[in-house]
Amino acid sequence: MVDCLKCVNSACCKLDVEVDRLEFQRFKALRLDKYFETRADIFIKKEPRYTEQKETLNKMYEDNFAILKKGEDGLCVLLDRETMKCKIYEDRPKVCKDYTTNRCAKIRILKY
Repeated sequence: MVDCLKCVNSACCKLDVEVDRLEFQRFKALRLDKYFETRADIFIKKEPRYTEQKETLNKMYEDNFAILKKGEDGLCVLLDRETMKCKIYEDRPKVCKDYTTNRCAKIRILKY
């Protein structure tokens, strides 16, 4: 497992982070849902005529229900720009907890 708190550049925080409906509900309970945008809302912004079909769209996007927003700099909105650490590290999305690449392994070698 990668120790994200020791990362030198937070590169993974530039990736798109999607959560399923169940995980989105967990963030909603933690009052963190404002940091996400649902796929249905994204679709309706582009196609307002489907506003009344929002619940159908929510069912359609069950597995990729919402996307974590990014700041103007292209980084995750939950990344503290001063410390380059996740503001919700213990509660971060599952995809963030599970994320690892060869790049992360190389960073760990450099850091230790």
